[in-house]
Amino acid sequence: MSEFSIIDEFFKPLGLIGHSHSTDIGIGDDGAVISCPEGKKLVVVTDTLVEGVHFPLETSGYDIAWKALAVNLSDLAAMGAVPAFYTLCLSLPPRCADKSFLMDFAAGLKGLATKYGVPLVGGDTTKSDRLTLTVSAHGWVDSAKVLRRDAAKVGDKIYVSGNIGDGALALQALLKKYDAALVSSTVFDKFYRPEPRVKLGLMLGDIANAAIDISDGFIADLEHILLASNVSAEVDYAAMPFSDSMKQYLQEIDNPWLPLTGGDDYELCFTLPVSQITAFESAINKEDLGVPVRSIGTIVPREESGVIWKNAPELVESISAKGYEHF
Repeated sequence: MSEFSIIDEFFKPLGLIGHSHSTDIGIGDDGAVISCPEGKKLVVVTDTLVEGVHFPLETSGYDIAWKALAVNLSDLAAMGAVPAFYTLCLSLPPRCADKSFLMDFAAGLKGLATKYGVPLVGGDTTKSDRLTLTVSAHGWVDSAKVLRRDAAKVGDKIYVSGNIGDGALALQALLKKYDAALVSSTVFDKFYRPEPRVKLGLMLGDIANAAIDISDGFIADLEHILLASNVSAEVDYAAMPFSDSMKQYLQEIDNPWLPLTGGDDYELCFTLPVSQITAFESAINKEDLGVPVRSIGTIVPREESGVIWKNAPELVESISAKGYEHF
């Protein structure tokens, strides 16, 4: 298929999803023209996924597309932003430039984009020897509700959403380092089709001091908050939310830090001032967030060690890699 037939058949229809009324000029022109809502600021996030690095070669087109958009919406959630639109740059090897793959890929984009009403407004399609895709997602946020990494305060309680470590566990099974039969289907869903915590992020805009999405590993991402805010954290290992599959893994394998360093969680970690905790816990009992949240620690004055562990396995100092690093 030619570049323009690919765009016309598979990607132009994705420009009609959701809030396309806010797009003055969308996909199909030299550039998109977007009207910014009054009183809003634009939040821009970008992630690149490469085959063999971010997903196994045998991953379906649907799951690749879903994850590429989901990891960007997760970043928007961590900023307290409402998803508005996105662009896609797609480098296709010959094996992927056929209708069956592209239909599956476009369906994955549509599946997640429809949930959040976000249209595709542009991008680029090229030929390559390796499947690579870059999504840039854009969202709107009130100036007073922007969530940041550098605003955690001493005394804040630290929360996380969902279960931590399932993405890393799924990868262990996919790499045949752990028996896949012992891993639940929901764990694999977490790896292939993460659910961005958009609703939670919007709720936090009024009350949280700091937030980040957990993508490279809980420890690494929490330390981004701690360094930016010049504070440390006391974290209770026993309070960390692990799935049943992860608990079984931890009983069988001597690798207690995998769930906290493996990455691919796409949950939110955030800090709340004590004054907001009662209202927050009351609100989450009323709202259907679709995900549990749990308090796992407290922000404390800055010490040499960013994270101070309670009830943790021994040999904490043996953690050499606190999260995923490309280089």
